[in-house]
Amino acid sequence: MFQRAIRVFALLPGAALILGVSALQASTVKSEKFEIPFAFQVRHHTTLPAGEYQVQRSAGSDIAFLVNTQTGDRVQFLRPAGVSQEGKARLIFENSENGHLLKAIS
Repeated sequence: MFQRAIRVFALLPGAALILGVSALQASTVKSEKFEIPFAFQVRHHTTLPAGEYQVQRSAGSDIAFLVNTQTGDRVQFLRPAGVSQEGKARLIFENSENGHLLKAIS
């Protein structure tokens, strides 16, 4: 009986640590909204429609996701290190005869 109580008390801090880390990780996602008034291409092969998008990323990460808020479609981008500012994402488009191309998220 005493050994069982020791095992239970030994497992409780580990379980609390796992739950705490997962909750902390889930709360670090930063999100910014953009209204893009035109259809655009990503990587010369995917065309996304005009609409409302969010740029989502975890704090301290250089990986960002552009997410269409209506369809849930998402595209992954690597943001340049040292260039991006916290809470100030920029979408960089290139205009060509084929339309608009999303080049980067900085």
